[in-house]
Amino acid sequence: MNLYVITGTTKGLGAALRDELARDADNLVICLSRAPATDIAPINVYLDLADIASVAPAFSACEALIATNRFDLAVLLNNAGVIVPVDTFDRLDPAETAANVSINLVAPMVLTRLFANATRTCAAQRLVVNISSGAARRPIAGWSVYCAAKAGLEMATRAAALEAAQGDSTLAICSLAPGVIDTSMQTLVRSVTEREFPDVARFRAMKADGVLRDAGDVARDMVKLVKEGKLTNGGNFDIRELMA
Repeated sequence: MNLYVITGTTKGLGAALRDELARDADNLVICLSRAPATDIAPINVYLDLADIASVAPAFSACEALIATNRFDLAVLLNNAGVIVPVDTFDRLDPAETAANVSINLVAPMVLTRLFANATRTCAAQRLVVNISSGAARRPIAGWSVYCAAKAGLEMATRAAALEAAQGDSTLAICSLAPGVIDTSMQTLVRSVTEREFPDVARFRAMKADGVLRDAGDVARDMVKLVKEGKLTNGGNFDIRELMA
């Protein structure tokens, strides 16, 4: 049996990953999200990743279930993410800024610790995949908070992977940029003004030109990469390069 813990499963890539993985009866799928998912096979645990204090108590509901099983592979997919606030640096809302950093950076770090400890004795191999973005590697006007949080997550991933390499051969931690996907996040990005996001016209053109990938296709690629062992410890991967 394999274990998959996925964050942000109510829509977009998270929902596609949930549905793709739930089709395999050999997978135990646990969904961590702030709203109910479908009644398809996965187990749903509701939590708000912006409220860091609630993460560990919510995850405790998973730990009892995890501890009663044995897994060939246990995977944490830190998929949940938000792009709000989209605006220039001098106009950022403090509460939205704090929520963004909590969801995109702090929560994945906390969940990685909880997952690693919970699966230490019940899984032969363990993998943490932190969903990254090109915004982690280049500055984008209007996305300063998102860029900073994703860049922080990439560095946290590298540091944690270094620690795993030095002390735990069963644990791999990596980041994966999934490319530009046709999700509600992209809809939001296209809806803002040029003053808030100077590059908005390019994103609207990508939608018009059919460049955005379907979330289901990306989910199938990700699952394939996991099954084939392509997501190795310390890797900073781009799905477009791996699937080329």
